[in-house]
Amino acid sequence: MKAFVNDTEVRTYYGAKVKSVVLAYCRAKNLPLNLNGIEVRDAYGNIIDLDGSLRANSRIHVKF
Repeated sequence: MKAFVNDTEVRTYYGAKVKSVVLAYCRAKNLPLNLNGIEVRDAYGNIIDLDGSLRANSRIHVKF
């Protein structure tokens, strides 16, 4: 499955949770894997939970 985090394409498995996609993004960008205190928003600006599910081609934005 393909998703976009901060306009960067991340490939992961189908049915992935937000947390898995954000962790894959952190690994790809060599960022710390600590997710405490981050804010995740969908393409419309709504805050979403790390346990939420994503669809293919979802776009999320993470603020560290």
